[in-house]
Amino acid sequence: MAGGGNLEQAFGTMQYGGTAGTSTDYRVFAKYSDQYHQPGLDGQNGGDGWHTLRGGFRTDSNLSPHDDLTLTGDLYSSRAGDIDGTIDSIASPTVRNTFSETNTTGGYIQADWNHRYSDQSDTTLQISFDRYRRDDVLREARNTVDIDFAHHFRWGERQDVVWGVGYRYSSSTTDGDLIFSLEPPDLNTQLFSAFVQDEFALVPDRLSLTVGTKLEHNYYTGFGVMPTARTAWTWSQRQMVWAAISRALRTPSSVDTARNLNENGFVPPGGPPVLITIVGNPAFQNEQQITYEAGYRSQLRKELSVDIAAYYNSYDQLETSEPAPPFFETTPPPPHVVMPLIYENLMHGETHGIEVFASWKVTGRWTLTPGYAFEEIHMHLDPTSQDTQSVASAEGSSPSQWARLDSHLDLLHGLTWDASANFVGRLSSPVVPSYTRVDTQLAWRFRENLSASLVGQNLLRDHHFEFLNPDGTGFANLVKRSAYAKLTWTF
Repeated sequence: MAGGGNLEQAFGTMQYGGTAGTSTDYRVFAKYSDQYHQPGLDGQNGGDGWHTLRGGFRTDSNLSPHDDLTLTGDLYSSRAGDIDGTIDSIASPTVRNTFSETNTTGGYIQADWNHRYSDQSDTTLQISFDRYRRDDVLREARNTVDIDFAHHFRWGERQDVVWGVGYRYSSSTTDGDLIFSLEPPDLNTQLFSAFVQDEFALVPDRLSLTVGTKLEHNYYTGFGVMPTARTAWTWSQRQMVWAAISRALRTPSSVDTARNLNENGFVPPGGPPVLITIVGNPAFQNEQQITYEAGYRSQLRKELSVDIAAYYNSYDQLETSEPAPPFFETTPPPPHVVMPLIYENLMHGETHGIEVFASWKVTGRWTLTPGYAFEEIHMHLDPTSQDTQSVASAEGSSPSQWARLDSHLDLLHGLTWDASANFVGRLSSPVVPSYTRVDTQLAWRFRENLSASLVGQNLLRDHHFEFLNPDGTGFANLVKRSAYAKLTWTF
C-alpha cells in the first residue's frame, strides 16, 4: 500500500507473510509516513511536520494440541516538529517559543503463551519488554518489563470466572534543562496488580450480572482498589438494557510528583529576577472517579438499530495548582526569587451526559450511521484551595456537544463512496470556536488484489482552528484542507 497528497505527503506499508515448517505462521512489515506541517495562526510554517519509519514481525506457533505461542515485535524511529518554550537565562526569565524537532526511537518484543486445559479452562501468560528514547526537553529514556498471567474457567453451569496477577518494572533516566526537569532525574518503579471477575447467568440468555475488582500497589501511593459491577437484561431478541457502576483511580506519575517547570517570570524594577515555577508534590494522591452508567439497545426494524447510553461521573481529589510561600535561591545564578505553585488534590466535581448512535440501512447499498453526544462538566474547589485556573480549564477544555453522520454507499463495478460530517462544539477555556469537518473517500477495487482510493479531508474550509495551547503562550496551529491518493496491492 502506498500513497501521497498535499498534507500526507508520502506513506506506505509493505507486508509479507508465510509459513515456517508445519506449525508456525509468520508476518513481517515495514511502514513509512511523512506528514507536511500545518499552518500557524499567521499562515506561516506551524512547525509540526513529522515523519516516521517502523518495522516489525509476528509469529504464531502451535506448540502442541493444548499450547499456542505468539511472538510480536517492532522497531521505530521518528522525527516530529514542535514549538517549545524556553528560558534563555534566569536574568531574563520570559518564556520564548522556538521551533524544535524531537527524535524518538524505540521498540518492543512480546510473547503470549496460551494453554488450554479443557473447553472449560485456559491460561494466558504474557511477557513484554519495551524501550524508547526521546531527545526533547527531558531527553528521556525508559525501559519497561511487563509480566501478566490470567486464568479463565467456567464454574458450574452459570458462572464464568477469570482472575490474574501482573507485575511491571520501569526504569527511566532524564536530563532536563533550565525550563523543565524532574527531581530525581532517574527513577525505578514497580507496579503489582491482581484482579478477579465473575460473570453470573442469573437467567440463562436473559439476565446476567458481572462483578469484579482490581487491586494495585504502585510506587507513589501504595494500594488502590477498583471494584466494578455490571448487569444486562435481554428481554426480547431485539431489545436489551444494561447498567454499571465502577471505581477508577488515576495514580500519580513523575510529572505530578517530581516536576520542576519554570513556567514564566519577570524582573521587577530594582529587584532580583522572579521565577514562577510549577513544582511536583511527592505526597500527591490518587485522583478518584466513580462512574454510573445505563444504556438501551434496540433493533427497531431489520434495517434500523439504536444505542442510547447515559452516565454520571463523580470525581474527587483532582489536581490543582496551589501557591506556596516564595523563597530565595542562588543556583542557578544569578540569585533570584522563586514563586512556586505546588500540585495538590483540592478539586472535586461531576460530569453527566448522554450518547446516542444509530445504524440505518436505507437501501441494500446505502447505510447511514448518525451519532450525537452531550456532556456537562461541573467542578468545585475545596475550601482551602487558592487555585484560580483549574476549574475553568477542566470545565472549558472539552466540548459540550458533538455530532457525526457517516455514509457508506456501494456503487457499481467495485466502487464505494464513504463520507462523514463531524461537528465539534466550542471550547470556553481556552476559547476555541465550534467547527464542522467533512471528509470523503472514493475507493475502487478493480481487481481482487488491487484497489485505489482518493481521499479528501476538511473539505468545508481551506483551514480551521481546533486547538489553543492552554499554558498561556497562545501557540496554536490550524488544520488545513487536504487530499491524498492511495494504491493497495495484495499478493
